[in-house]
Amino acid sequence: MKIVQVQTQAEAAGAQRVSDMVGAGLRDRGHEVRTVFMYRKTAAYDDDPFADFVLRDRPGGIAGQMRAAAGLIAYLRRARPDAVISYQHYGNIFGTIGGRLAGARHIIANQSGAPQKSGIMGLVTRVDKLMGVLGLYQASVVNSAWTEAQFADYPAIYRRRIRRIDHGVASPARRYDKKAARAAFDLPPDAWLALSSGRLSRDKNHAALIGALTNLPDLHVALAGVGPEQEALTTLAEQRGVAGRLHFVGEVAPSRIFEFLAAGDAYVFPSINETFGLAVAEAAIAGLPVVANGLPVLREVLSTENGEPAALFADDANAAEIALALGDLMRKPDLARRLAELGRGLAGRYSPATMCGGYARLLEPF
Repeated sequence: MKIVQVQTQAEAAGAQRVSDMVGAGLRDRGHEVRTVFMYRKTAAYDDDPFADFVLRDRPGGIAGQMRAAAGLIAYLRRARPDAVISYQHYGNIFGTIGGRLAGARHIIANQSGAPQKSGIMGLVTRVDKLMGVLGLYQASVVNSAWTEAQFADYPAIYRRRIRRIDHGVASPARRYDKKAARAAFDLPPDAWLALSSGRLSRDKNHAALIGALTNLPDLHVALAGVGPEQEALTTLAEQRGVAGRLHFVGEVAPSRIFEFLAAGDAYVFPSINETFGLAVAEAAIAGLPVVANGLPVLREVLSTENGEPAALFADDANAAEIALALGDLMRKPDLARRLAELGRGLAGRYSPATMCGGYARLLEPF
């Protein structure tokens, strides 16, 4: 079967990691799978043999966005796939429209966020709701019980299309030496180092980590990612006198993420808006003790099958709570080892093969 996955932007982020795993799993099952990005945001997928780009640069303004949408539709009409799997809000909308115009027999949308009521995302939510009610896509995939619950008041005809497929989370294919990993990313060799990753944007709440640095003078923090908040984070760290202990490593390619994680003593995830938290689940499975925001969805994802928490949770993800939890890990190595053990055990809950099998079953009528 010929399958096209549609993503909004090409960058090393969670949604893209999921489509990587889905694409690889479906190719292993004999399908022909490519991923098309509406625009290239970073160089993360420049060497991917299965990736295509509608635009090489980020579109500016309404005219640029319409050019990206029209280009995606033209791409799909040329490709004439049997199935389209779309990700992210705009990928869902324009992937569905393009898939319909291209004659795709099956269209699967992925819900990457809770429904919104205002602003541009409120409009996007209403369009998605209409598409689901009209049956323009046949299945709407959610990745956690929490995310599924956000659609509880939607019309029954929409909810009948919802399918829950928890994200798969890869495990390290090999062991990395901590000292070598720190050298590879130019990180301090002997410091107690907490890692974090993700787009440097306000909703990832990395500013809270700078507050934790202020409270813990022996702590260093390394951030993997790029985004609009990097300058503000740098300025804040300088104002607090902790810039020397805050390390920006830039965007880390998916192929090197476990090498980066090997450099840490702990992983911190203060994000205030998630539907799953792929990056923090990946860190836990890699064996890092985790401190995470106490969001309901993160409490769900970062718990064992027996319901035991596999992380320390900092409610409201404020600097004081994060510093308190990190301080516990720094002073209590037995606690850190226990959390690392529980985190590795999450691999059984989030098998990439199980996730890919879920998508394959949605395509079984073909």
